[in-house]
Amino acid sequence: MKVFAVLILCVSLCHAQDLNDDAESVKVPQWYLVPLHRNRRQTNWSLSGPKLTGSVSHQGTIFNSPNHRLDGSAYASKNFAQSRGLQPDMMGGRLDYSHKPTGSGVSVGADHMRGGGTDLSATGRYNIYNTKNWNVGVSGEYSRHFGGPGGTGRPNYGAFLSATGRF
Repeated sequence: MKVFAVLILCVSLCHAQDLNDDAESVKVPQWYLVPLHRNRRQTNWSLSGPKLTGSVSHQGTIFNSPNHRLDGSAYASKNFAQSRGLQPDMMGGRLDYSHKPTGSGVSVGADHMRGGGTDLSATGRYNIYNTKNWNVGVSGEYSRHFGGPGGTGRPNYGAFLSATGRF
């Protein structure tokens, strides 16, 4: 149920209307208007195969400024030939945040398969030093499977230090 709530939140945030549609006719200072331009959003759907499988996905930029960007995506898939009811067989969502000046970012995601459990994941990266020829950063990741036939799995996590340079 929590995954479904996250999915609804992702879709509603991606689908929110911009506040700057008619900024010239409303006498409001521009620093109140977030975002100040239209962001790209895309919805895809399909019906395919002899087993009649349907899917819908929505992705888009939720917030985009000179320093910050937040993207979101959500999907749901249903095999109408093998399962009954309208509940999706698979669904999930993802949020990606990036800090543009440093190249740092965080991503969180969830995928749920009916009868198979839920996979949760989170990753992050922080650039400690970033120039044209050198980049030093630290990153981390966490993932875990909950429920399903195999039960809840052990968490998988790690932290990494990386450096790249051009000579």
